[in-house]
Amino acid sequence: MKSTGTNNWYSQRDYVNPSAYRYQEVSTISVTSIAELNLEMNIPSKQSQPLQVSNHQIEFSAKNDDEWLISINRQPVFVVRSLADAAIATAKLSLLVNAPDFDPQQFIGREIDDQYVGKYKNITLFKISGSDTLNPSLQLIQWVNNLRVVTGAEPLTLVEAQTQIHQLVETGQQIEAIASWYGPYFQGRQTASGEYFEQKDFTAAHPSLPFDTYLRVTNQHNGKSVIVRINDRGPYFGNRSLDLSHAAAIALNSDEAGVVPVTAEILAPS
Repeated sequence: MKSTGTNNWYSQRDYVNPSAYRYQEVSTISVTSIAELNLEMNIPSKQSQPLQVSNHQIEFSAKNDDEWLISINRQPVFVVRSLADAAIATAKLSLLVNAPDFDPQQFIGREIDDQYVGKYKNITLFKISGSDTLNPSLQLIQWVNNLRVVTGAEPLTLVEAQTQIHQLVETGQQIEAIASWYGPYFQGRQTASGEYFEQKDFTAAHPSLPFDTYLRVTNQHNGKSVIVRINDRGPYFGNRSLDLSHAAAIALNSDEAGVVPVTAEILAPS
């Protein structure tokens, strides 16, 4: 199956661009101390300190009535849904990024019980609900990379970040396949697994692989890769054996070609 479409809602550079989001002008609220917020941070009081310190300036600002933008050095990094969450995230970040042992490579993403969680080591900074966002893993990758880049680390590639989020390891099993893609016409329809198809998520259809199998799919024409999860059956046309979501096809730069040869490597939870 192949559905044509030209409205790309993101581009490859969005995966690593710390300025991928553009926000309206807002009045910034600079937090000056944990004590002023009257927060229970479970941090010893002797560690309380002003939040605007010499290394990195941490701020939050009202994006709209129910979203708050967290910024580091005036660069937007992620969004939370309440004033309390914004204040807590700001306080946590200030203590973390200005600590002597701070390592920006420790910003990571995890999928935990349908929540997509941004962390520094084992400390949670924000959560994205899988039910509220069209492609929560992509948003998580963007926000984690925002944090990494603005504090001095290299961004993760799409596949590196997906592997980290889903905690996947290689199995050594590979499949050579011809991959097509499907999108707008099937949007919202029920898949063979019982889920509803979301063209903006990283999923795929395969004739026989178990549902929830993860594949690292590489376009043989250009070397671009993406990790997809099997949640549907198909394709049922010619010699094609993999049908990618529109989002996955865009990641492989195969949406215009429509059908491409791919190498699919089976991954498993660690």
